[in-house]
Amino acid sequence: MKTNLWDILSVLVITCTLVVLMVVLIIFVNPRSSINPFPPPTSVPTIDIPTPTPTLVRLPPTWTPTPSPIPT
Repeated sequence: MKTNLWDILSVLVITCTLVVLMVVLIIFVNPRSSINPFPPPTSVPTIDIPTPTPTLVRLPPTWTPTPSPIPT
């Protein structure tokens, strides 16, 4: 059977389509991959520094006074 030019071109198109799909999948899974032409910007590292805010004032255990049985 003779191989037709259209058969060769169709196999070439299918192969190219599969390669493009694989590249898109790789970029979707890992956006920072080396094949990505537009990688996301590098994130700025967060610096954890203590803040100068005072600690919270806690209320006493019994906020409302309890009545005493003996009058004072």
